[in-house]
Amino acid sequence: MPAARLVLVRHAKSDYPWGVSDHDRPLNPRGRRDAPQVGAWLDEHVHCGDGIVPAVRVSTARRAQLTWAGVRSRLSPRWESVDVQDEPLVYEADVPALSEVVRQASSPLVLLVGHNPGLADLVARVAVDDAMRAQALVKFPTSSVAVLEAVGDSPLSDVIDGPATMRLTAFVVPRG
Repeated sequence: MPAARLVLVRHAKSDYPWGVSDHDRPLNPRGRRDAPQVGAWLDEHVHCGDGIVPAVRVSTARRAQLTWAGVRSRLSPRWESVDVQDEPLVYEADVPALSEVVRQASSPLVLLVGHNPGLADLVARVAVDDAMRAQALVKFPTSSVAVLEAVGDSPLSDVIDGPATMRLTAFVVPRG
């Protein structure tokens, strides 16, 4: 079985319509174009299958929900069996809240669709220090994807709160 992985997806570029609350902001045209590209990248680069049912936890914010819809539109049948839950804790989450969401997911592959600064802060907390981690921490733009892999056979629930022992294996910003 492959090592446990944590995939962090920052929502695609959002709009700022007048009179709309932060939680209800939609994607702008660039965001609607980029979200499916994130899905295409995930489908090509993140192995899913062999009985693994990814746990996908999506912020309840409209822009995150629309991002996931765009991502899902480009995922192949390998991603059909996905445990998707709308997760209020991911909206405006800090590292302890995101860690709790990861601990509660019972899968060796957890994908969070959320926001900054929480996602970048989580990378800072769990990833070993290297050039890719440094790049992610300089700028974690909209539509970013960070793939972290646990070293060894440890489940995510064991490594999410420990010392920085996850390896950042990919950091990309798919664009349409």
